[in-house]
This record gives sequence, C-alpha cells and structure tokens, in this order.
Amino acid sequence: MVDVTSIGDVNIDILTEPIDRIGEDEQSIIEEMRIKVGGGAANFAIWLSNLGMKVRLIGLVGNDNFGDFIKTQLRKIGVDLKLKTIDEKTGITFGIHFKDGSKKLITYRGVNKVLSINHIKISEIEGEIVYFSGYNLLEGLRKDLPTLLEELKKNDKVISFDPDLKAGIRFEKNEFFKVAKFVDIMFLNEREASLIAKNLDWFKGRTIVVKRGKNGAYALENGERVEVSGIEANVKNPTGAGDVFNAAFIHHYYYGYDLRECLEFANEEAVKYLQTF
Repeated sequence: MVDVTSIGDVNIDILTEPIDRIGEDEQSIIEEMRIKVGGGAANFAIWLSNLGMKVRLIGLVGNDNFGDFIKTQLRKIGVDLKLKTIDEKTGITFGIHFKDGSKKLITYRGVNKVLSINHIKISEIEGEIVYFSGYNLLEGLRKDLPTLLEELKKNDKVISFDPDLKAGIRFEKNEFFKVAKFVDIMFLNEREASLIAKNLDWFKGRTIVVKRGKNGAYALENGERVEVSGIEANVKNPTGAGDVFNAAFIHHYYYGYDLRECLEFANEEAVKYLQTF
C-alpha cells in the first residue's frame, strides 16, 4: 500500500564540500565531492521513505549509467518506483557549496525537460497525498498539469506542490495560477512568494508554507498564521534541504499533527540534513 506518490524531477546531484569561495584561478582544488540521487521529487521520496512511509516515485530517467544508478539507489532505500526509462540523458545538477551556507547550482535538465502527461498513468498515482516538484523545470508537463490535477481532485487526493522557481526560467503567472487552484498545500521560499504576488491572498482557505532558511518558516491555514524560528546549524549540504523540509512537513500532516508541530518537525529534519554530507 502506498501512502504518498511523488511526481516530478529526478536527476543526479554532483556536490562539492563547502568551500570559502571560487578564486580567480582557472582551477580550484577540493578534497571531497559527492555523487547522489537528486531532484526535488526524488529527494522528497527518499526522506519520506527514511521516515517510514511508503512512497511511490513517478518520473523519468535516461537509458544510461546515471539512470541505472538512480534506480539501484532508490530501490535500496525502499522507494516504490514507477520511473520510465527513455533514450535520452539523465538530468544532472552540479552544486558548489560555500562555507557561509549558500550554494550555486548548474542544472542540465536532460529527460526532465521532456517529462509529460503521456509518461504518467492516473492508475499509478496512489495514496492519500500526491506531491509535485520541479514545476518550473518541467516545461513538457506544465501546460497539461491542470488537467491532471483536476482528475486527481475527483479522486479526493490531497495535492501538495513545490514549484521550484529558483531557476532562471521564465514562468507564466496565469499558467501557474491555473495549477495552483487545485493545490491544497503549497511550499514556497520567500523569494518565490514575492515573485508570485505581493501577498498570499491568492491562496486563501488552504495551507501555504513559506520557508525562510536560517530564519525558520511560517504557514498560513484557515486564517491562522503559525511561525517557527530557525535553528543554528553548521551547514555542510544545503542542496535538497527544502525537499527534506517538505517531506517532514507532509509526514506529520499525514499523521494528523497540528500546524505548529508540522513546521517544527520539518525545521528539525531539514537542519539534520543540512549538517550531513
């Protein structure tokens, strides 16, 4: 039995250890680099699985060594895979981490760019909650997403959504709002919230969570605002921390915890992740 289905971007992350800066030299030397499964939908599925939930992952990988690596690693963790393999290259994100906790990401979308509604079967979307990630990176899926979400709402699914607007890819607000009207739980960071609108009135009556990094997070639900403070952390791995936050929030939401408890647990789990590499 599946508790949650995660749909969206799946790729390889190649991440550096935290460095002071990139100097003017043509080459910089580091001592450690990590290759891991990445992408918002995959990160979310991994962390929920680590928390003991049964999670299904729907997305694309390429017919290459990276695609094989992703499937092998996710099966070891226990994620229920409905990944389609196509004759394209698996997506890759190269992340440079800095000692001040910031990061710079360079992303090759690969198969994520062509993910479409044709790769997703309604019958494979199981569980009470459905999570979508990588909206801004999945241009092949964006235009058909309202149709898919409308069908899922007919099946009484709770839809959670992280648009991932941090990339320099232009998104159409009208297109975004057509998707947002079907969403029950929206995850944003502060910059994303400001890009969409001057305030959060457009999401009244549902649950919206705004992540504020080291300053914590807040959520609005049915007119109630709940805020939690940040937790001091020695940041080693910021890439994927927002996805971990989302997974932890959904875990507690699924099991009926109140809004403050959901935020506090999400904050704690994200900080735990930040401090590991």
